[in-house]
Amino acid sequence: METTPKPLVKNGSSTTTTTALTLSVISAYWSFDGNANDMYGVYNGILNGITLPVYGTAANTYFDSGLSISCSSVSQQYIAITNYFNLANQSFTFEAWIYPTSVSGDNVLMSQCTCTYCPSQCLILLIRNGRAYMGFNSNDLLGTTLITTSAWYHIAFVYNYQTLQQIIYIDGVQDNLRSNAQPYQGYNGTLYLARSVLTGTYYSGWLDNVALTTRAKIATEIFNDATQIFYFSFDQPSPYYDNGPNRLNSTNQQNLVSAIGHINQSIRFSASSAYFQMFAFTSIGSPNTKPFTFAVWINPTSVNGGIIIHWSGSSAGNNNQQELLGFTYSGQIVAQLYQSSSVIPVVSGPFVTVNTWNHLAYTFSTTNGVTLYVNGVSQGTSGAVSYYSNAGGAGIYITLGYSFGYSNNYIGNYPFQGTMDEFYAYRRELSSLEIAILANT
Repeated sequence: METTPKPLVKNGSSTTTTTALTLSVISAYWSFDGNANDMYGVYNGILNGITLPVYGTAANTYFDSGLSISCSSVSQQYIAITNYFNLANQSFTFEAWIYPTSVSGDNVLMSQCTCTYCPSQCLILLIRNGRAYMGFNSNDLLGTTLITTSAWYHIAFVYNYQTLQQIIYIDGVQDNLRSNAQPYQGYNGTLYLARSVLTGTYYSGWLDNVALTTRAKIATEIFNDATQIFYFSFDQPSPYYDNGPNRLNSTNQQNLVSAIGHINQSIRFSASSAYFQMFAFTSIGSPNTKPFTFAVWINPTSVNGGIIIHWSGSSAGNNNQQELLGFTYSGQIVAQLYQSSSVIPVVSGPFVTVNTWNHLAYTFSTTNGVTLYVNGVSQGTSGAVSYYSNAGGAGIYITLGYSFGYSNNYIGNYPFQGTMDEFYAYRRELSSLEIAILANT
């Protein structure tokens, strides 16, 4: 789907015109949620030897949501995209979530080849003996970060035609860079995922959320793609679609109506039973020391108690549930984190006025503990926190606006009344500057 770039979360689009040569930017996105189709319907994949998992069966994904695809180099399994994707003499960015089960030798992520013995006419992106590698056939770059098996990584390969640079990123951080890299010049050929005709090798492991676009994403975009969990603008016509890089659309919602938002449209909680719920945040909950950030605009019609952000191990709101953010019964904003019945780090903010938009952000790291921001301004921190109670390593449900009846905390046990807009989640602790950018959007 098309996304509207924000100052902090520029996610790209499928058909914009941005390069110095005024070439149309072409994009493809393969989620592997039950098929190998391109989200835009142009570059659909053909499975070779691969049986896709189905919903309701065990499927390995980073977010514990949706499906991914499993490939075996021994069985020579791969995906072929026969509709020609032109990458010659221009910028491009390839991104994927990978879970390698082998890192010895060459494990190919993507390739395209016109001539196997011609310089710069074979494009190959792979893991070579545990390190990321991108090459155009005699025009190559090897990464420095050691990639291990049985772990999820966000990996990105960027070629910038304007600066003649090849760049590799691992988990959003630049791994290596090569300057004066002449462009890939292949002029036809099938695009392969998990196979290379140049090296005759394949890939062993899981692939998910593979994206390819003919522009060079900048470092902040790659970092955002690797660390943002979701972003909901709540705009019509698809208010419950994730506008972030992972397309983690809403799992459940009830008694919500569209309303005027802080930006475009928002969601209004029209009854005490209203809620918005998202599933699948193993990146937050396991292990229970990982950093995270939530940010949201609110416009309450009542501040006498009310849950803003809740997490739990089940959709019913139980199993290590926590009210992370909400109002006290007297209308004061509170951010808290449950460790045990006797240990609840808490940060209190101001008393909020009804029918007024306020930006709230909640960040966590073991170093700083809980930090609460209101309208871009820090309200203080709880101090260092060694861990938080989680859902036993399982996927976490994030629920907006609903009270599940838990009362052992500082937040008033009532549902939220009012509207919410621009809801973000990250698998890292955002800086005060980044929070200020979101609050001034």
